[in-house]
Amino acid sequence: TCAHVIEDMHGLYIASFEGRHWADPVVVDRRNDLALLRVQGAPAFKPVSFRDGMGCDLGESVVALGFPLAGLAGGGVHVTQGGVSALFGLYNDASLFQFTAPIQPGSSGSPLFDGTGAVVGMVTSTVPDAQNMNFAVKAGLALAFLDGCGVSASRIPTGRTFTTAEMAREAQQSLWRIEARNP
Repeated sequence: TCAHVIEDMHGLYIASFEGRHWADPVVVDRRNDLALLRVQGAPAFKPVSFRDGMGCDLGESVVALGFPLAGLAGGGVHVTQGGVSALFGLYNDASLFQFTAPIQPGSSGSPLFDGTGAVVGMVTSTVPDAQNMNFAVKAGLALAFLDGCGVSASRIPTGRTFTTAEMAREAQQSLWRIEARNP
């Protein structure tokens, strides 16, 4: 997930239709807004797969799956679609790319998928007064973070394409909502 999601939070849990489980931060990289959580007592997760290769292309379609405004907007997964609108973040930040799939508070940490169902980024931020000027940590950086933490991640080659509905159905088994409380 994103480091800012768990920053200064206590009582971290992950939740899905399969239950609610205690989580502890293991490694937090505030500079790149990444955090690795250890989940205790949960069943084995179905891992997501990352795109194998150089990253996403300008103009490529992306799908965001996550839990924006959880509780207010319902507890299930929400799906939005958009495209890659820039290959850099604000001030030419090479660790991020810009995308147009609508996001709301609570979307941070959500995966962005390409048409093959591979993760190409992780939602991290938005410009509040701009329309759909959203940013994601590039998959390559997330993979380097996981590798540095000793976590192996699945990489899939570009192949079969999925409809957004198929992708949402498949990926739901891999998504868990983070619940935390402020002290």
